[in-house]
Amino acid sequence: MIVRNFEYLLALNQERHFARAAAACRVSQPTLSAGIKQLEEDMDAQIVKRGHRFEGFTPEGERVLAWAQQMMDDCMRLKQELHSFKEQAMQGPFRIGALPATMALASVLSVPFSEQAQALQLSIETLEASELLQKVRQGELEVAITQVDDVAGEGVSTHVLYRERMFFFTSDKSCEGPRVSWEKVVASPLCLLRSSLPPAMERRLQNVPGVLYTDSTAVLAAHLASGRRSTVLPQSLAMYLQPSPELRAFPVGRQEEQVNIGFLFAKLDPLPAAVHAWTELPHTPEMVQAIRRMLKAHEPYLVKTKPAKR
Repeated sequence: MIVRNFEYLLALNQERHFARAAAACRVSQPTLSAGIKQLEEDMDAQIVKRGHRFEGFTPEGERVLAWAQQMMDDCMRLKQELHSFKEQAMQGPFRIGALPATMALASVLSVPFSEQAQALQLSIETLEASELLQKVRQGELEVAITQVDDVAGEGVSTHVLYRERMFFFTSDKSCEGPRVSWEKVVASPLCLLRSSLPPAMERRLQNVPGVLYTDSTAVLAAHLASGRRSTVLPQSLAMYLQPSPELRAFPVGRQEEQVNIGFLFAKLDPLPAAVHAWTELPHTPEMVQAIRRMLKAHEPYLVKTKPAKR
């Protein structure tokens, strides 16, 4: 508060008039007068000569005025230094890790983040969940975008963004109804994206014969477009599939079998400026809308159910 009162005093010295000084500080004249009076009480000295109009400063006031100018100059230099410090903290490499299952979210977050922090050198690599956790703990990644249900909390902080469901995508016309059984899934010729499913689902499918595995969403999309392979994917990854009138989506498992998606980062105090900026990004209205659109990417493939006859 004393800094603000010093601003009032300097404005009064500049304008030599109470009303003009108040206008320059964008406050009312009583507010400015009260601030200067408070300053006199704090300094235990009369600063302004008493009168109906501004008549100048007392000798003590001249000393206070000199200190006020010096303090304001110091505050300005401090602001500039802090601004420079923040800019430097938002420079250099910013390494992002992601599961193949969360690459859609990685692109949704990284594009606006790179525009916001243009001095950062962003890189993204896909890894398995255990590697992501290890690299965050060792300081080799700033953030990891992953499934956060089974992440051990020691040394890391987690930030949940949404829950996601798995869907069976297929061109097999024998699939009917609003959902598909696991028996039908494992009996189908499959192409699966590595590290894209929750551990429980991966265990269900790991011993299925004839499964084609890939690390590429483009390879996966091409195999689905052929109509000869099916897959199980998180709903957000439907944005990478090639539109096809034959390709349809069926929910897999029960409604409550969903996975928490978010990101994790090293538990540090204070948090690095760039990581803090990343944690704030998903809460903007624009990002909330972008994530909602991403989670609806599977809807064009859903089977339209006919209303029951009465």
